[in-house]
Amino acid sequence: MKKYILIWISLVLANECFATNYGVSLNDLEKLTALTNHYIAKEPKVKKPAFPNKPRKPLVPKSKKLVKGKYEKLEDFEKRIASEKIYRLEKLKNLERIYTRKVKSYNQEVKRLTDDFNNRVTIKQQQMKEITFKAMQKAYFSVYGTPYLAKGLKYDTENEIFYGKVKSTKGDFSERVAIPVPIAEAKSFEQNIKSLNTTVLFDFENNKLTMKKIVIKSKNDFFDKPYIAMLSAENYKSKNISVAINNGSLNLPTSPLLSASLALSESDYNIGTINYSADPEIARLQKQKYELEKKQKTKQQSKRKKEELSKQREALESQIALLEQNSGGVDDIPALLKKVKTSKQDSKKWLFIIAIENYEYTDSVAYSANSAKEFKKVMKKRVGIPEKNIRTLINKGATSGKIRFKLKDMLARVKKGDTIYFYYSGHGIPVPAQKNTPYLLAQDMSPAYVGDDEKFKLQNIYKSLSSSKATKVIAFVDSCFSGGTDNQSLIKGVAATRIKPKNVTFDKSKMLVISAGSGTQYSNKYDEKSNRLFSYYLMKGLIKNNSNTSKLYDYIKLHVAEKSYEMGESYEQTPVYNGNLGLRL
Repeated sequence: MKKYILIWISLVLANECFATNYGVSLNDLEKLTALTNHYIAKEPKVKKPAFPNKPRKPLVPKSKKLVKGKYEKLEDFEKRIASEKIYRLEKLKNLERIYTRKVKSYNQEVKRLTDDFNNRVTIKQQQMKEITFKAMQKAYFSVYGTPYLAKGLKYDTENEIFYGKVKSTKGDFSERVAIPVPIAEAKSFEQNIKSLNTTVLFDFENNKLTMKKIVIKSKNDFFDKPYIAMLSAENYKSKNISVAINNGSLNLPTSPLLSASLALSESDYNIGTINYSADPEIARLQKQKYELEKKQKTKQQSKRKKEELSKQREALESQIALLEQNSGGVDDIPALLKKVKTSKQDSKKWLFIIAIENYEYTDSVAYSANSAKEFKKVMKKRVGIPEKNIRTLINKGATSGKIRFKLKDMLARVKKGDTIYFYYSGHGIPVPAQKNTPYLLAQDMSPAYVGDDEKFKLQNIYKSLSSSKATKVIAFVDSCFSGGTDNQSLIKGVAATRIKPKNVTFDKSKMLVISAGSGTQYSNKYDEKSNRLFSYYLMKGLIKNNSNTSKLYDYIKLHVAEKSYEMGESYEQTPVYNGNLGLRL
């Protein structure tokens, strides 16, 4: 009965009669949600496969205890030992062969079932994304009609951004937007406002549709490329629309696969205790001697392995350094910085920089070091931070120990009325075992063990900054905390999956954090400018004298989103802020 009522309500909504048989009136957002869900509700689920039973590991037979007989010659006893070793070895090999066959058969079937399911899920997810957006656009048209860019645009010539409103032919849809338009195209853009096609796009994440951006194109081809209008930070309205996507569309992990090896230890191959003497003291000393020899052998092997790895790492670092010299585009930040005036130095301002390009245990972050060095110069000249108040930790200077000491030392010197600026460029790691709690990754840390040191939990870093004596704290974080960067995952076992990090809290009255991206997005490099994408537009925004953090954020968000949009769908990156956007630099 409920099913038919839901269908009836949806059909009524589709005909623009938005009242249920109970006489309850729905608002526009509820109409949009109901219609969208109605259009995708009939999609079938992808059923998970039934895996075969795992083969059981065979029990390793107990080893015999060999003791030299009272009337047995030593030569005969040695032959008996050798014979027992051969017999046990063959027995274990036979057990391993049988187990290997069973595991191979099991793994083949599991892989076949998993691959088949994941292929069907991938196709389904691709279809569902298309179905969802088509449903969204259809529902939007039913509720709001056709969107359009209203007259009365205002142009910020310094930042080359139009500010205006997008409205629709029906309903009460009205959103303030900011549109980056080069100054050379601004006049033509405004004159041809009536010849524009406007499309409202939504971001799909966690079964929710959120208004993301508005694409403006020309009907008459008077300009070549589309313009991306973003919701302005000052008037941002996040419109979440819950979508009823079925829960069967999750990829299966590859974890059910088993190792074909019995993983026998060295002791399993031993034939047991060998006593050359009936005297228990002699037997004990023989065993002690054997254990000492084994430890010495292991220690020597570990030392050789460490030396080997050290040589490999040095060779890789040399290769990376050579590649860095021969790659990348033209960094125009120094040239732009030369043209602006130098601000007066202010001893009440502090800057803490952490940037790691070359990690000891994981992938590098391209151009991170260069961005940090340029950022320091920009902050010194535009914000007026004296050199003595700046702490710069780059690559091997940004180990876990150095970060802890330098940050603690600087915060101890900060006084009431001071301002702290914090900059981080490097990997951000969500720890799955801690409900995806985000961590900063120091140069000498491994992504697999970052959760062992809570000092580097993002929550604790922000807490130490916001609870300091400083009156203002402004942080710029060029990291997305989704488990990767430059469209590459760092966390073992998640493949290309992007993890949504847990939210962090801090004193939002005195602190502002502007981050490179949101949710499951990755941060991007900007090869054309030999910088990180977020850091490049952060510096350019500062050079353009955006002392108002709200305008600075709008500038960064608009240009990073537009550039990443050009890179492709999987590279889309929209900077976000958290905290007091009213703070001034």
